[in-house]
Amino acid sequence: MNTYEQYLKHPAGNVLTIEDAMRIYSEMVESIEKCTMEDKKEFWKDFLKKAAEYTHVRNMWEQMNRAEKIDADQGRTLKHDSFITSLNVLSRIATNEGVDCSWRDELGEERKCLGDFACFVTYITGICNR
Repeated sequence: MNTYEQYLKHPAGNVLTIEDAMRIYSEMVESIEKCTMEDKKEFWKDFLKKAAEYTHVRNMWEQMNRAEKIDADQGRTLKHDSFITSLNVLSRIATNEGVDCSWRDELGEERKCLGDFACFVTYITGICNR
């Protein structure tokens, strides 16, 4: 069974701690809230939806057998790409409005780390929507 401690020691490295994810998420929220773009909430909702869709596939991965993983792999990659695109859209909105979006630079471009962030975003929104 998986634990957070195992995640922190992952051999691939480049892990995102829950503390860093929470801080980055808070900075992101603050950044987007400062933006004046009329439909920013729609882009935000899309970001949350993309995070949840990717997280769902990633959560199911451990329960899949080899054949199921082969069938789901392309869709998982597309959902991951879609999440990253939605993250980048929010970053561009903030940048275009002159709002600090250093949170995006801090997240970097490592796909595994960005996927981890999607899972943390889903965790945050999940516990807030009780």
